[in-house]
Amino acid sequence: MHVDFVDKNTFQSATPEAPKCQFGTLDCTLEELALLELIVKNPTAKQQEFADALGKSLRTIKRLMKSLQEKNYIRRESGKRYGKWEVLIEIAKI
Repeated sequence: MHVDFVDKNTFQSATPEAPKCQFGTLDCTLEELALLELIVKNPTAKQQEFADALGKSLRTIKRLMKSLQEKNYIRRESGKRYGKWEVLIEIAKI
């Protein structure tokens, strides 16, 4: 068996603290990203409309929206009944 010595003081181009693949990305699931896109297109839609568009249950949409609110990606403005959703982040177009 052969074991090589690795010096921990050597530096590599990519560090584990900040991988290059995560610069400028969101900490979201694919479901959350799809919901964000729907909110951008129609901020006054009801949660049931989002559920129908994504093919998910109403409970799933409520869970996703709560997660997005906790991450400060969206917020509700002008009340529950007649308000609209505001997206607080910039979403890149592909």
